[in-house]
Amino acid sequence: MYYMQSFIRQAIGATAEAVAPPLAQEGEDAVSAKRTPMGKAERHRLIQTVIQQREVATQRELVHALGSLGCDVTQATVSRDIRELDLQKVRTHLGRAKYVLSARERPKDPEHAASHVLHDFGRSTAVAQNITVVRCEIGTASTVARAVDNLNHTDIVGTLAGDDTFLVILKDNPTALEMQRYLDRLREA
Repeated sequence: MYYMQSFIRQAIGATAEAVAPPLAQEGEDAVSAKRTPMGKAERHRLIQTVIQQREVATQRELVHALGSLGCDVTQATVSRDIRELDLQKVRTHLGRAKYVLSARERPKDPEHAASHVLHDFGRSTAVAQNITVVRCEIGTASTVARAVDNLNHTDIVGTLAGDDTFLVILKDNPTALEMQRYLDRLREA
């Protein structure tokens, strides 16, 4: 219990009593000990620490990890926290999925954000008819496609992402070629 309290205190910079379950009183088991609610900012700091120190692959695993540290939370709350913290799901070298902290500052300019993720994860582009195909690092195509979607480019009809490839669907071949040049410029910036 002491290790858990000191871990939480170190992780979020708060007193362990404010975030960890109190030690059970004599005659009371640890499960029935009342837990103190944790605020959103404290929970976010705890999630970031857990993600950095463990390989967490699913929201359920994150709910369980937080619960073991004294933070009772629902899957719906964890889902919102993941979105708000901009956690990304990537593949380890063994192919297992895991959440990681976004390696970038969250730029307000969507073009800058797209350029950043294309530079980090984009590998190549190609054109097939009215589609621009973008190859990415394994497990990052949806992240890059979301950044391209956020450009709200008028020529983009839609995007479709797989694991390491995403498609940018455009109205015709000349527009697809123009989009390829645009995405290559963003990737190389």
